[in-house]
Amino acid sequence: MRIRTNIFIWLFFATVVPLTALTLGATYYNQYSYQREVQRKLIGNLDNIALTIERQLHSNHNLALGLARSAAVQAYLPVLRGIQKNEPPANAAKLRQQVYRYFEGFQTIISDRFILRMLDADGNTVAMVNNNRRGKAIYESLSGIKYVEQENTDSEFVQTLSQLAAEEVHSLTLPQNRVRSEFRNLFLLQDMVVPFYAGKTFIGALALSMAGEDIDRLLDRATRLYANKLFVFVLNNDDAERNGLLLYDEPGKLHLAESRADLNKLNAPYAQALMEKANESSEGILDVSDDHQIYFTVMSPYPNQFVSWVIASDIDKRILLEPFSTIRYGILFFAAIALIVSLLLADFGSRRIARPLCYLYEHIKAFADGEHQRRVSVDQPISEVRALATAFNYLADTLQTTEKERDSAQQMVLQSNKLASIGQMAAGIGHEINNPLNNILSYTKLIQRHLEKQRQLADDTSAQQLLADLGSLREETLRASDIVKGILNFARQVPPSYSRFAVPAWLEQTLALVQQTARSRDVTLELQTDYDGEVDGDRGQLQQALVNLLLNAIQASPQHGRVAIHADQLDGQLRIEVRDQGAGIAEADLPNIFDPFFTTKSEGEGSGLGLSISLGIIERHHGKLVIINHPDKGVSASITLPLHACEADTL
Repeated sequence: MRIRTNIFIWLFFATVVPLTALTLGATYYNQYSYQREVQRKLIGNLDNIALTIERQLHSNHNLALGLARSAAVQAYLPVLRGIQKNEPPANAAKLRQQVYRYFEGFQTIISDRFILRMLDADGNTVAMVNNNRRGKAIYESLSGIKYVEQENTDSEFVQTLSQLAAEEVHSLTLPQNRVRSEFRNLFLLQDMVVPFYAGKTFIGALALSMAGEDIDRLLDRATRLYANKLFVFVLNNDDAERNGLLLYDEPGKLHLAESRADLNKLNAPYAQALMEKANESSEGILDVSDDHQIYFTVMSPYPNQFVSWVIASDIDKRILLEPFSTIRYGILFFAAIALIVSLLLADFGSRRIARPLCYLYEHIKAFADGEHQRRVSVDQPISEVRALATAFNYLADTLQTTEKERDSAQQMVLQSNKLASIGQMAAGIGHEINNPLNNILSYTKLIQRHLEKQRQLADDTSAQQLLADLGSLREETLRASDIVKGILNFARQVPPSYSRFAVPAWLEQTLALVQQTARSRDVTLELQTDYDGEVDGDRGQLQQALVNLLLNAIQASPQHGRVAIHADQLDGQLRIEVRDQGAGIAEADLPNIFDPFFTTKSEGEGSGLGLSISLGIIERHHGKLVIINHPDKGVSASITLPLHACEADTL
């Protein structure tokens, strides 16, 4: 092993490797501590959101209780008592109008969409205000008071109402909101009900239904840590229809106070695992994938009910770990710099050590060659080399004084001569090889000088021929380089780097790349663009694929031919068609056109990799490439691409 290699190994493994390992270990420890702090902050943030929602719900409950205790509502209680006895008072209509006016006044107080109802003892609606609109009493009843909504037939609901404690707000689901289609998927929150009693007799109730716009505002304005995405869903194992119901979903742009055609449920791949974990713990973390985590906390929105809301946050771990990844890349970069410095130091150290060794070597070799009087200076900067010089001098002196030692030295000289012969033979072989290399270099210089002298002589056929030969050599070299480049590109399968770009400008730029080739073959390029929007994709890769198709079309076109390029959009897909007027592709060759190295062109015109590369690029963009013989004439190549990239492709 050479001295420089030894020095490099000592330096690198004694300093750079331990320091790099120690620094990387420190970054991983800091990353672990940082992740724990992030988890604490995220869970705390969700707990704060849950507490804010609970306060809002409690405020709504207080509002419902205040409404029930108001003078207008209390004045209407004799009407409810009379309805129960089938003896409504004569001023029932007047009292109902007072209740209506009072309820309508809350439109300026309640910013949420709401419905206020007065229910009789049988759960029928005798007065209702939907936001600022009074409900019309059009349904007949046995009591003589017309109902605003159809008569309630849910006896179980009536029994539940009659068992509610007085002077308290209870959370229930009114059958009216489930029966009426315009309310079924809008009022997802449970209704607030305050029962009324005359003595111990239940006579009716006030019901407040709220869509939840105030909760939507709280969630929209909630602090987002580390670019997290919030969503809220119901956890109710006793109601399969409502279990997993999405109330709020920021990624899906779904709000609680939003009219829906269907009940949206949590249907992500991790839904079942998240619901099971939420059933087991009031807060926690679910690892969805290597890049994503779900943080959640569970709250109880309704007192004395086994219904929970899960407030969850989707976090991209790459955002959290990006600073540490940058630091580690920096550490590796500095390790690479240290590697280079170690190599330089090793080279410097080896020179400092090798120079006196070479000096010693030269003297030993001279002594072996017969210069028995030569001695080595012991004034050397390295103590080990000084010891070697002293030993050599002692050896030389001893060889001169003793015949036995002289014979031994002669034997050593003979052996050294054998080694020298081998070295000389190797040097001779190297000299013999070097001669033709020098001759090649000389001839190259002569050709260059000759070309410089003949450059102005246009009728010098030898110079022209030499230039043509050099041009052919250059073309063949470039062709070999293109083939190797194509093979590398085909093997690498580089993933697309997505960006959004305008289609018309991109098409014009792509056509400009092949315009000169088309002119040289007297082929006309005609572009028609019916889509002036944008598309997601790797601009360079897609341009490479389209250029391959255009070059094939140009090469297949006859003189004075035309290549038509048409771009349009259909069903969220960008379609680009390239059509030439050539002879088409033989039916026997069509199944093989995408095979690597398959080509129908003349030797030297193509490598057979263009269509293979284009197909790989289009498929990595989740698109399609179809090549057929057009019924009229020529070949039609169609590229179909999605206008918008999949989410998994852009993360």
